Amino acid sequence: MPARKPIIRASELGEYDFCARAWWLRRECGWQGRFPERLAQGEVAHQRHGRDLQQSQWLRTVAIGLLLLAGLALVFA
Repeated sequence: MPARKPIIRASELGEYDFCARAWWLRRECGWQGRFPERLAQGEVAHQRHGRDLQQSQWLRTVAIGLLLLAGLALVFA
């Protein structure tokens, strides 16, 4: 079975564009930088944003379903 290729995240592309050397140090050498607590805060913020986005998409789907039901109720009333 061939070796799996590493996954490069979209955020890594931005990091590489900003500083290719820092990207390489983090990816190949495990370097964490000077502010790991800020990185952790950013990860938490992104997770929260992702949950909020999922919830808003679910609410949108529910709203569309309710609108369709209301339209059907008007047609058959």
